[in-house]
Amino acid sequence: MKKLLVVVALALSAAACSSGPGSPWRQSYGKTFYEPNDGMAALYIIRDDPGQDDSPIGITNGQSPVGSLAGFTWMRLDLAPSLYDLRASGTQGSTELIITVNAGQSRFFLAEPKPPGNAQLREIRQDEGRRLVRKGQAVAGSP
Repeated sequence: MKKLLVVVALALSAAACSSGPGSPWRQSYGKTFYEPNDGMAALYIIRDDPGQDDSPIGITNGQSPVGSLAGFTWMRLDLAPSLYDLRASGTQGSTELIITVNAGQSRFFLAEPKPPGNAQLREIRQDEGRRLVRKGQAVAGSP
């Protein structure tokens, strides 16, 4: 009888530790999320709910424009390992962010309006970034 109780207790403990389909871990790191391509880094730039400031935020990499985010949207950049100069531009100005990426990385940045008429990029945690990507709409060119 004691052996049966031990087996039942171990089985219940294992079931409690396993992650079900609705667990926060599964929602953040589930199978359906896009992983970086081989030898590349995946950089996600997300525009959360714009609230009252729905003006588009332009994103550039160096001198090359990569796209614009308006509303609740996101884009993905596949980048080779290197140093990058990213810029978020509002209607009046822009803010620069210099980052280094490594192969296999997935990084998430929030594009936010910054008064007056400026914009900024701010890195956010992976679980928050994945949640926002799943909730928003991809802009053209993103998977």
